[in-house]
Amino acid sequence: MIRKLKNKHSNQGFTMIEVIAVLVIVGILVVVAAIKMSNTSDYDLASQLEVVKNHLRYAQIRAMNTDSVWGINFTSETTYYLFQGNTSITPVIIPGEENATVNLVSKKTKLTVTPPVGGRITFDQYGSPGAATITINTNGGTITLTQNTGFIP
Repeated sequence: MIRKLKNKHSNQGFTMIEVIAVLVIVGILVVVAAIKMSNTSDYDLASQLEVVKNHLRYAQIRAMNTDSVWGINFTSETTYYLFQGNTSITPVIIPGEENATVNLVSKKTKLTVTPPVGGRITFDQYGSPGAATITINTNGGTITLTQNTGFIP
């Protein structure tokens, strides 16, 4: 009987192979987590795309609150500004921005915007961009301004 108890207790614990297997799995998980945390370019593009959408929404809100035309003029792939009036080319500072012209390069983002035809998007007193749906292509995704309603998803 003493012999049986000895054998029963000697099987407790982990073998060297089990310990190594667990360490290898934990190591793989750490490497995957480190790679995910170090690659922030996708998050940068997504967040800057939301900033551009918010600037468009701000122009839309200003148009609805002042009964005047407001809009965003995309002057290049990396610069744009807020303006008031149909023919105005005078930039208006967007709250939270340092300059009247937003420069994506100076923000150290890799987002580029393909300006719509003419580069200007205007909103009327109802917040509508006009009778056609406007699509703005970027390397971070697409911005769509729905006709008549002005909805920006």
